[in-house]
Amino acid sequence: MAQVSISEAARLTGKSRKTLHTYISNGKLTKVTDTQGKPKIDTSELIRVFGELVIPKETVTSQCNFSQEVTPNTVTIHDAEVERLKQEVSFLKELLIEKDKRNDDLKHALLLIESKLPTTPEPVAPAPAKKPWQFWKK
Repeated sequence: MAQVSISEAARLTGKSRKTLHTYISNGKLTKVTDTQGKPKIDTSELIRVFGELVIPKETVTSQCNFSQEVTPNTVTIHDAEVERLKQEVSFLKELLIEKDKRNDDLKHALLLIESKLPTTPEPVAPAPAKKPWQFWKK
């Protein structure tokens, strides 16, 4: 789930920051640190401890202005995944090149085998049979 700062968690739960720090020190609430070392709290933890989250009324507006903040951790994961996929694609291209080369080699070998096969003589039409009274003809 999403990770929020302690201040944002206090706004979502309606509790004070001091209360959240107390819950963290008592072990009732778990905090994590992001890639920059800042303490964050998972929203699933907030829901587990405090129940349903409350959206403060001052943040609800009639206009829908959405912005998305990409955390460096997510970008790193996506970059690593993209790099892994690029490596896989290059590996598969190499396999295709090897397969094509092997097919060409097999075609060449087949042509060599076919060229060395003895040619079968064409069937010779049998000579017309001589009738018994044609004994003098060759």
